[in-house]
Amino acid sequence: MNRRLLVCVPVFGQIEYTHALIGDLDREDVDFVIIDNRGDYRPLGGERVVTPGTNLGQAGGSNLGFRTAFSEGYQNAMTLNNDTRLSPGYFDGLLDPRLPDDAGAVCAVYDDRGAHPALLSEHTGDAADYAPRDVYRDLKVVDGTGLLLTREAFIRIGELDERSFGRFAWGADLDLCIRLRAVGMSVVATERSFLNHFGRKTVSAEIGRSRYGFRGLVGMSRGLTRVHGRGWTHQTNTTSFERYDLDTHELLGTDTPRRLLEVTKPAA
Repeated sequence: MNRRLLVCVPVFGQIEYTHALIGDLDREDVDFVIIDNRGDYRPLGGERVVTPGTNLGQAGGSNLGFRTAFSEGYQNAMTLNNDTRLSPGYFDGLLDPRLPDDAGAVCAVYDDRGAHPALLSEHTGDAADYAPRDVYRDLKVVDGTGLLLTREAFIRIGELDERSFGRFAWGADLDLCIRLRAVGMSVVATERSFLNHFGRKTVSAEIGRSRYGFRGLVGMSRGLTRVHGRGWTHQTNTTSFERYDLDTHELLGTDTPRRLLEVTKPAA
């Protein structure tokens, strides 16, 4: 058993997505645990499953995974959406020793144009075809689609806030990043790793995509205002971000999320 990383996958139905993802996790030879919030998960065979007996939600399921990982001696813990597919070498990229020493949260770039534009990759195809780059991005915030948290970060700032952001906990990932940066730790995205994100399949199937999006945004705005005041947007809005060489940490340039959105816009 490799104690470098435990991956937690909170699930609520949508078993076919989880089964597809397990193929990637097995290929990458990483320790993982399925957090079965609904209680109806059907194992493929051999995977570790924890059934909490109640729906903890994405944030609560992630926190259970974080606590499990660090109590068992892992040095890193990751929460990963089940509606994702991973590039080859995905976890090697996230655990690359060339990343900044002060990194408290690490994630990959992805193809989800409806989420954080600063994480958007120029690659628009399958994760299996992604060509890694020795580049990382220094960001204000990232989302929780695939979020790795180090043991040191967990000790210093704790886990996701399950109480302040409503039923769907939108904004809990942003709050985590704000707290990390407040204690001098960085938040980075590596271009060594990439994931396809198929986009909120679990909750959308449960209550509908539009309703989910509206309620999630309201809960996020209220929660971040309550916790960080009305100026929270200045701590989360990314108008530009810096890209660095992974070997030399030399600044390669500054990008804007809008530019990447334009690059990846599909042809009419």
